[in-house]
Amino acid sequence: MRTLCFLLAAFAANAAIVKVPLEREVAILGRSEKPLHEVMRSGKVLAGEVLKLGLKYAPKTTAVPKVPITDFMNAQYYGPVSIGTPEQEFKVIYDTGSSNLWVPGENCTGCVHKKYNSSASSTFVYNGTDFSILYGSGAVRGTCDQDTVTFGGLKVKNQVFAETTAEPGLPWVVGRFDGILGMGWVQISVNGITPVFFSMMEQKLVDAGQFSFYLSAQAWPHKKTSELALGGVDPDHYTGNFSYVPVSKDGYWQIHTDSISVGNETIHANFDSVVDSGTSLLAFPLATAVRINSKLGCIDAGIECVFEACPDFSTLPDLHVTLNGKVYTLTGEDYILQVQEPGAPTQCISGIMGFPGALPENLGAILGDVFMRKYYTTFDAANNRVGFALANHN
Repeated sequence: MRTLCFLLAAFAANAAIVKVPLEREVAILGRSEKPLHEVMRSGKVLAGEVLKLGLKYAPKTTAVPKVPITDFMNAQYYGPVSIGTPEQEFKVIYDTGSSNLWVPGENCTGCVHKKYNSSASSTFVYNGTDFSILYGSGAVRGTCDQDTVTFGGLKVKNQVFAETTAEPGLPWVVGRFDGILGMGWVQISVNGITPVFFSMMEQKLVDAGQFSFYLSAQAWPHKKTSELALGGVDPDHYTGNFSYVPVSKDGYWQIHTDSISVGNETIHANFDSVVDSGTSLLAFPLATAVRINSKLGCIDAGIECVFEACPDFSTLPDLHVTLNGKVYTLTGEDYILQVQEPGAPTQCISGIMGFPGALPENLGAILGDVFMRKYYTTFDAANNRVGFALANHN
């Protein structure tokens, strides 16, 4: 396995917000001995992304494609959370596309990451309720516990979470993170457990009922640190003013989307999207993704589209996402992901991927990290809306 991992800064806080550092990994996981250019043309580089999307969004009656996953790409942002007294620290993905906190437990079969030890915590309270997320061929299973969760240095008392006994496949086994900290709404929380951030609001640990993501640009070395701000926004990380879009349905951070267009051509209109920090790319139904990627000059394998050689970004068409009447533009440099390994030429893959299965009703796009890197994003739970401003990468 060859990885490119960025270790970013430590906690900081001011009067209004708490800043949580994010690490970023861009890696080809489950790595074979094939050269990078062959791996990128296998048609399976995004198989791990398909699995993760299926676990979150596919209806329970829809089988997630069963693909032997080797040589798959992982491009995730993750950061620390601690559980128990004394604190046991874990690396988790802060995921706005789900709502539960889970980490491996002492009885997790085959789990290779750090495990939560309830007997070592003086603030542990037994719960014992079964916990499971079942979609198609993937599963997260375990039991619920209650303990103090420390997030951004703030102690959330009596937080219910899950310690897993089984996890859903290779992306979790070989990924750099231990678990998931869901930041969606309680409506999609397994067992109706109050999500951690909403517990923070109830316990008045944050000044405002909102959190915000700054995701560093792909060029490395990074010029600025990726960060999750709890309790507001960080003015250092955006320019101009915020434009807001109401949440159209509680559960996911789901918003109405006026249209998606490439250049002057409208591809799809009048649907809902989910703004999802736990999805690396922009995900669309398969036919929509194929239609967009056909205009980019990449080799289309359906789910993914890889370039023979990295293109001149200035020759690529702009992608426009219209939300609440405002147009958000992504250039080729924004939506093309560059993959590097020592001693190998840089490879490029489209940041637009196709999802092969069904999505929830009227859901036409997942706006993941590719979108959130360009636009600093605030999730305003107190006012039931999502806000966007141009990210400051200078």
